[in-house]
Amino acid sequence: HQKEKYDAIVFNFAVNDGKARAFAGEMLTEGGRLLAPVNEKADYWLKQNYRVYDQGGNLLWSVGSVGAWDVQFQPDVTQDTCQGIWCPPFNGFKKKKI
Repeated sequence: HQKEKYDAIVFNFAVNDGKARAFAGEMLTEGGRLLAPVNEKADYWLKQNYRVYDQGGNLLWSVGSVGAWDVQFQPDVTQDTCQGIWCPPFNGFKKKKI
């Protein structure tokens, strides 16, 4: 069974660079684009850049501020390094144990 591929993927929460690149490579069609708020530094959830990647995980565009606003999104709650009120144990999110 072949996984479905997409022309565009947009994240509405912060992710690390590696996760954005992995999703781009696995889920984009040829010519597809992924837009995500990506942490400036790995596991630093307090400041992101908007980034656009292609299917090869190549960075095509990036910006750290939009007008006068810095880019900051809710963190990826599935990451063990998640910080803040959005993250466990404050949000009630619990990882499934396999």
